[in-house]
Amino acid sequence: MSSGIVETGSSKDPNRDKDRSGSQQVPRARLVQKLMAAGADLPAFISALIETQGIVVAGTEAAAFIIEPGDAPQQQPVEGEPAAAPNFKLRPVAHVRPDDSDPDTRQRALDEFAKIVRPCVEQGKDGVIEVDASRRETVDPQFCLVTLLRADGQVVAVSAVIARAPNGQRAQQRLSSMELVAGYFEMFTLKRAAEQTRVIAATNQNVLQLATSVATAEGYDAAAMSLCNELAARTGATRVAIGWLEGRKIKLKAMSHTEKFDKKQELAVMIVAAMEECLDQEELVQYEPDGASSDNVTRASAELSRTQGGVSVLSLPLRRIGEMVGVVTLEFNPQKKLGPNAATGLAVAVELLAPQLYDRYQNDRWWITKTGISIRETAKMATGPKHMLAKLIIAVCVIGLVIICDLVPFVDLKPMYHVTAPFQFAATESRIISAPMEGFIGSVVNVRPGDRVKKGQVLLEMDLYNLKQQKLKADSEAASKRLEAQKYGGDPTKTAERLQAIKEAEGSEAESRLYANQIDQAIVKAPIDGVVMSGDWIDKRNSPVRKGDELFKIADPKDLRIEMNVAERDIQSLKDDRSQKGWLATSSLPTERKPFVVSRIIPLPTPDQGANVFKVYGEPLEFNDQWLDGMQGEARIEIKKRTIAWIWTHRLVEWVQLKTWWF
Repeated sequence: MSSGIVETGSSKDPNRDKDRSGSQQVPRARLVQKLMAAGADLPAFISALIETQGIVVAGTEAAAFIIEPGDAPQQQPVEGEPAAAPNFKLRPVAHVRPDDSDPDTRQRALDEFAKIVRPCVEQGKDGVIEVDASRRETVDPQFCLVTLLRADGQVVAVSAVIARAPNGQRAQQRLSSMELVAGYFEMFTLKRAAEQTRVIAATNQNVLQLATSVATAEGYDAAAMSLCNELAARTGATRVAIGWLEGRKIKLKAMSHTEKFDKKQELAVMIVAAMEECLDQEELVQYEPDGASSDNVTRASAELSRTQGGVSVLSLPLRRIGEMVGVVTLEFNPQKKLGPNAATGLAVAVELLAPQLYDRYQNDRWWITKTGISIRETAKMATGPKHMLAKLIIAVCVIGLVIICDLVPFVDLKPMYHVTAPFQFAATESRIISAPMEGFIGSVVNVRPGDRVKKGQVLLEMDLYNLKQQKLKADSEAASKRLEAQKYGGDPTKTAERLQAIKEAEGSEAESRLYANQIDQAIVKAPIDGVVMSGDWIDKRNSPVRKGDELFKIADPKDLRIEMNVAERDIQSLKDDRSQKGWLATSSLPTERKPFVVSRIIPLPTPDQGANVFKVYGEPLEFNDQWLDGMQGEARIEIKKRTIAWIWTHRLVEWVQLKTWWF
């Protein structure tokens, strides 16, 4: 840490340490006064605290850090292993350095401080750590004195001061002096807690008195007027107005210190506009002429402030069960600054009073108006989203009774019953082309998936080098044996040798024809007209393949059939005589329905997720050019018209019949 420490003094004078501590002594009352002058500002208090600690121990540099939780989750200790270090971060809040160092030097010093104090925080103990021991022979050693700052018994901050001392024992004595000063931190936290408690108590008292002013008033108008006057008196506002939501518009209901007012005058209209601005955004709207306003729209509030001489405007929403019922607008003199915390406190207070005002507003009406509102609310309950389960049960019972009892004669209420099954398009005719031999893919690859091919077109060639070499060798051997047979032709004593040469030539020629056939088979050609559906070998040239490996799949994408998987419970309702019609929709085109007919049923079930399904084929009556082989979707096959009650209940009835067939 030598790069971040300011070195002062010399060790040549044996009384230097004594002189230093004596020359920098400051009266205790002045130090305490300086600490208490920081008020409730935590960074300011900690800065004053480390300055005081530095004066007490004649330090040369000091720093303080707030202890915050770390980013990584704390790991649980493993039995038999040492406990993991606590996960925390050190956030610097104060740094006292007497020289004019640049920001980089100060940052390096803070980093060194953090490294020194971290072990003390992890162990939960104050400490004396010697630093910069390289110059011990010329000057007194330098020590970092670390004190932990606690609140309610928990370590929340740490302070460190660099000071010189003849030895570790003297440094420990100076640490004791720092610990006495650190005790003021707990007094500071207690003072802050007491101040917060006082503010909360004052706020609760204000809310209680505001509620009393509303509760003791006679009627809604008197309650609104009393609330306006009480808010104006307690907040120092020049004007307080209450607007109430009637329908979709705000109506101005009360204004502080004003018994009667014209709702059409310019001031009333501007106040209502500011209230509607709060209603539209459903949140607090604060406008300050100096620019310290809320982040939302404040256009109407700014207009009201401009016409009233630059007042501050604060509009607070009144809510009941989460719904806006009104707005309170307060105006303050330009000299009175209302902070964001005070504005939030007022918003909470008026929202607590909103239900009382709502009850007063509802009860302070004519009986005929109350009757009409009651009828309207009852109709809302019958048709609105509340109690949907009970309404659904009643509706289902009524509809079921109408259908089952045939209460509507001459009307066909029987819809078509459908069997639903997933399907997949498959090409009617497709060919799989396999590798004709074991070897390597050659350099000739002419097609890729998606290419249209004709029958007999060359798709790719296998590596023919070995085959051609073997064929050439066989041709050469055949020619050699033919010449040998001709050489023995004029000598009767060489008849056997001539016949043997002829037979060997014929064997080599047969072997050559075999290699020629293999070369012809190694040139892969398209067996049918169609489109290459799979098999991309352009980037796989010279790769090995085994005999029988799939190379290509060729099919006609326009000649498709429908392959459905019908559940075993529905297969009895289907017929394969092309008399049953259905409708299908693909997953890619769910809104487009196309008709089809059932053409064939495969009478062999296939297990699928614990149940049996039957393969059923269909032919589309209308074709879409966007359909492709492999597309999936859902098919609905028309069976027969049935009552809604049967459609809804036949599954349950069949299940009960299956479980009780032995009775």
